[in-house]
Amino acid sequence: MNIRLIDYDEQALVVTVDRNGVTTVTAPRMCDSAAADMLRRIADQLDAGHPPYPCDPTAAPAEHDHAETLGHGGSLDADRRVWTDGTGHVWDLSGRWTAAETPGEWEWSGRLDSSGTPVMTVVGSPEVHESLDVLRALYGPISPSVGGRS
Repeated sequence: MNIRLIDYDEQALVVTVDRNGVTTVTAPRMCDSAAADMLRRIADQLDAGHPPYPCDPTAAPAEHDHAETLGHGGSLDADRRVWTDGTGHVWDLSGRWTAAETPGEWEWSGRLDSSGTPVMTVVGSPEVHESLDVLRALYGPISPSVGGRS
C-alpha cells in the first residue's frame, strides 16, 4: 500500500507498507518532526473514525458491518429505564446526557439498535441519533445532566 500526501508546500510524504507490515517512510524534502506530526494527525483521524467495536481488518465488508459492539451482552430493564452494558457498567436511561464533542443533550429514544444497544437522540431533534456505544466512543466522554447517574 502506498499513501502519498502533498502538503501546502508540496513536500511529498510517501508511506509504504509491505505484506509483512513493515513500513518505510520517505519524505526527502520534509523535516522528520513535521512528517511525524502529520502521521500523528492521520492516526488521530483514523482512530476517530473507527467504529466502537473491535474489528478484523482481514474480514469481508459484510462481516465488518455486523461485528459485535463493545456493549455486547448488555441487558435492559425497560421498566426502570436502566441499561447494563457488557462490561457491567450501569447507565440511567431515564435522564439526559451531555457528550463532550456535541452540543445539546441526549436522551434514550426508547428503542435498541440492531445489536441490542440503546439508541440515543438529541433532545428536540429525534432525527439525530446514535447508539450509546457510538456516542461514548466517538463523541464522549459523556456525563449525566441533572438527575442522571453513570
